[in-house]
Amino acid sequence: MTVILLYNKETSVAVIFCLPVIPALFPGTVHLNRTLTHTIPLSQTPPPPPTTTRMAAAQPPSPWRDLPADLLGLVLLRLPSLPDRVRLRAVCCSWRAGAARGRHPRLPPPLPWLALRDGGLVDLDGEPIRCATPIPRHGVVGHLAVDNLAFLIHLDGGCSLLNPLSSSAASAITPLPWLNLAAVDGAIGQPGVFIGIGAYVNVYSKSVLSSPLDSSPDPLVAVVTSCGRHVAVAPCKRRGVVTIVSGLMAPQIPGLNPTRFSDIAFLGGKLYTLTNAEGLLVLDLGSNGVDDPPNASHRRCIADDPNQHDYYIDGSSKNKSLVLRYLVDSNGRLLMVRRWMNCRQQFYAGDMDKTRGFEVFAAEISDGHGQWVKLDSLGDQAIFLSSECSKSVTASQCADGIQQDCIYFMHRIYDNPSKECHGQCVDPLGDSGVYNMRDGTINLLRPRAVMSELRWKRQYLTWFFPSDE
Repeated sequence: MTVILLYNKETSVAVIFCLPVIPALFPGTVHLNRTLTHTIPLSQTPPPPPTTTRMAAAQPPSPWRDLPADLLGLVLLRLPSLPDRVRLRAVCCSWRAGAARGRHPRLPPPLPWLALRDGGLVDLDGEPIRCATPIPRHGVVGHLAVDNLAFLIHLDGGCSLLNPLSSSAASAITPLPWLNLAAVDGAIGQPGVFIGIGAYVNVYSKSVLSSPLDSSPDPLVAVVTSCGRHVAVAPCKRRGVVTIVSGLMAPQIPGLNPTRFSDIAFLGGKLYTLTNAEGLLVLDLGSNGVDDPPNASHRRCIADDPNQHDYYIDGSSKNKSLVLRYLVDSNGRLLMVRRWMNCRQQFYAGDMDKTRGFEVFAAEISDGHGQWVKLDSLGDQAIFLSSECSKSVTASQCADGIQQDCIYFMHRIYDNPSKECHGQCVDPLGDSGVYNMRDGTINLLRPRAVMSELRWKRQYLTWFFPSDE
């Protein structure tokens, strides 16, 4: 006997029934050692059937409280979308309370969302997400996506972290009062110099956290300035301690432009920075978090490669290759992802950019003499990649068919974000897709109908990873 659980999010109805079927014909079936038949509207407690149409039955339908406690977990396992999980949990307090006392499987992480530059969030079907604490707010001139948070840049030069899904406006915001000004001071090299309000909008290109806000006493937040030559690090809760690391302090290659930082990532209590020449630098933050000196230099663990460039020009054609580089913590391993793109020699940014492939390397670090080792496979991992927010996940623990050994990538960030929100703009999805490490193929990020819906957003999109805690 096979129990089949069906949930219709349009009508909010769960159908639970038994059929003598072959399980292979129904890949979403769940086996239970009992027979159940329920059809339940999930928005309310089901009313009794009308007496005029009620058919004879051996027993009346079971009320909510009589449903098996583990059934809630089984239904939740079939809902990869966080909004659907929230709706299900809200429909019946008695069932939820009973289920909380029982044991059911740990839920897989919900599917990621897409963050828009205007502060909106949409799911992978293009449906808007209603945020309890909206990202757009008075005095905020810009923001970055940071896992399940938004890093806000304020009009007065300050910055903060915001949880848009928090129901409490007071607890949703974590101020970072000195981080922005410290980074700007370091970038211009003259502390205390005011550079104008408009400059704060695009001060940063990326922000990362050392750990979730509620998982450690005082997690660290690090940012890369938009010029790519400075990194600022500060505690989230303890004030007044900031470390500025200048890209100009990194080892330089004679004859080349000053080293820039392509990406940053926390791993094992250390902050790693990747240069545009594929050098790897590490800042050991120690047991007390950020070091006390206001300026601390990185320690080099992988040397810059003079043969690595941002562009490679084919003299026989009008095309050139653009290389973008990312750092990703993948299940405790530090990976560098090298992204190859085709573009026209005379280009600014737009639809002509085309991703043709990826290369993935693992950092092997030993006594300061490390190297990048090329990987042919990600194993059970899948990487969600974007310029602003990237994350590696275990595919077997994810919902709704996330494929292992694949890279889910967003179109690269544009050089002029103002064109994305005003007037004519390029396709926001661009060449976004799914790269298969096994055979090198690239497929659509979402089905064609969904891709068409997302293109109406007409904004730059990046990943956002909601938490189901």
